[in-house]
Amino acid sequence: MTMPQDSLAGGAQGFFRLSVGLRWRLALGVGFACAAALASFGLLFLSGWLLAGAAVAGLGGQAVARAFNIVLPATGVRFFAMVRILARYLERVVAHDGALRLGGHLRAWVYARLAPLAPAGLVDQQGGDLLGRFVSDTDKVAAYYTDVALPFLRALLCGVVFVGVFACFTLPAAALLAAGLLLGGVLVPLLAGPAMDRLVRVEAEQQSHIQAELAQTLQNMGEYLLLDAASGRARLWQVQQAGMDKACWKLDVLESAARGLITLITFATALGVLVLAVNACRAGQLSVAEVPMLVLGVLAAFDVAAPLPLARQAAAQAKLATMRLDAACPPSAPRPVVQGADLPHAPYDLVVRDLSFAYPKTVSPVLQNANLIIRQGEHVGLIGPSGIGKSSLINLLFGFYVPDSGSISFGGVDVSTLCAEDMAAFVSVAAQDFHLFAGTLRDNLLLAAPHATEQELADVLETAQLTQFIQSLPQGLQTWVGNDGLRLSGGQARRVAVAQALLRGTPWLVLDEPTEGLDAPLEQALMAALVQRCERTTIVCMTHRQAVLPFMHRVIRVEDACFRPGGGSDMKS
Repeated sequence: MTMPQDSLAGGAQGFFRLSVGLRWRLALGVGFACAAALASFGLLFLSGWLLAGAAVAGLGGQAVARAFNIVLPATGVRFFAMVRILARYLERVVAHDGALRLGGHLRAWVYARLAPLAPAGLVDQQGGDLLGRFVSDTDKVAAYYTDVALPFLRALLCGVVFVGVFACFTLPAAALLAAGLLLGGVLVPLLAGPAMDRLVRVEAEQQSHIQAELAQTLQNMGEYLLLDAASGRARLWQVQQAGMDKACWKLDVLESAARGLITLITFATALGVLVLAVNACRAGQLSVAEVPMLVLGVLAAFDVAAPLPLARQAAAQAKLATMRLDAACPPSAPRPVVQGADLPHAPYDLVVRDLSFAYPKTVSPVLQNANLIIRQGEHVGLIGPSGIGKSSLINLLFGFYVPDSGSISFGGVDVSTLCAEDMAAFVSVAAQDFHLFAGTLRDNLLLAAPHATEQELADVLETAQLTQFIQSLPQGLQTWVGNDGLRLSGGQARRVAVAQALLRGTPWLVLDEPTEGLDAPLEQALMAALVQRCERTTIVCMTHRQAVLPFMHRVIRVEDACFRPGGGSDMKS
């Protein structure tokens, strides 16, 4: 399926771009929906004639009753009933299958656009709001087919057929039906549309705000409890939820009012058709049985117009959802990537020359005309106060941010020509703000190396000083760690992150505070095992702990926005 390249470009255009490759399947769903509506119309239309005709035949005497052929219309009634049931079932299967396929492709498109933006391109986004857009907005755009396109197309196509059928009996009744369908199916949604657009926008803004605030509060629940601010947050959500409920209530009232107006138009049209049909019957243009047939046909015809106010509301939601997704997924990536660029090659040396960088919307530079060389196989300690720029080097190395000036080369290749996926094949990072997923220990380890063997898992666990801990667990590696590793201590979770980095077996290993939360003996054992295992691997260890530095070949201090020698070690030459 071909996805939209730059933008979803509004509700209808976004849907048609998104549906490339699925259009025959979606058209089949429309066909089944029309078949169901036509069968329902035929069922009621023919039933009206059959009942009225049978009544007239019964009143006409025994001879007329015997002459009345009830078999053929009764067969037609059964036929339409069976077609309606089958068509409705197939419509649900095909239409919802198409909508689910649209949703899957749309989520893949959104994720593909969001992934290259992280983290620099998402600094202005709130996590809860972004997740809400990824889930609810993609659902609303994908549902444009079932909730908007299908009802309006069905009403248009079937409405033409209904009017054509009426025209075969009496033109005035057909003209009146056409006028009624236009009023109910076009004018009413148009009148309700602006108010629906406004209320949908208010509802979406309130919902986004609630989702963002809720996600932030859950992530920082401990701090809110310590500050006794949790109850205040709950009261704030109640106020926000009340505002969203009010907008939803107004939307429901507006949609119900629109449906009620269509119902009034339906009965007015039916009454008008009844008058016209009676006059035509008196003039000998219609039989008596055809009068109730036409009236019931009007009621059946308006079945396709009744869902249109709700479809108009869904159209407003889909249009707003596409605008929100376009805003969250800008077409321009934060950095250009040169296609077909050479990959780094041995020796994997890092060379930083005259590098200057400041984070967006900040004044002070993190690095200013900084120079640094780290040779392959070196073990380097990177020290300095928090926020001084140690982690910024990794962000620049992976291209998450673009330097203001200067250059970074890795393995003889300018990193500006590489993407994060290219660098990930050469550099493994055990970040300070690592994340463990809600799964087992084995699941989290295999995320780093899906094809790792049992022996490889055992080796990295031994290096990370986790073997005894794993053996003490009743379920071993099948132990559930909870969301964000909640069932593990801080030191245990950090060592799992180190084991993940080791499993990848890359030429470079970056460790950000790897011994935080460990006691002195365990810290020494972990560092000794790491340097023994990674003797030929380049290690860059960012740390505040002096006990780690003797394991490094040299120490570099980040100071005054530059890299300066910070001393050596007594243990390594």
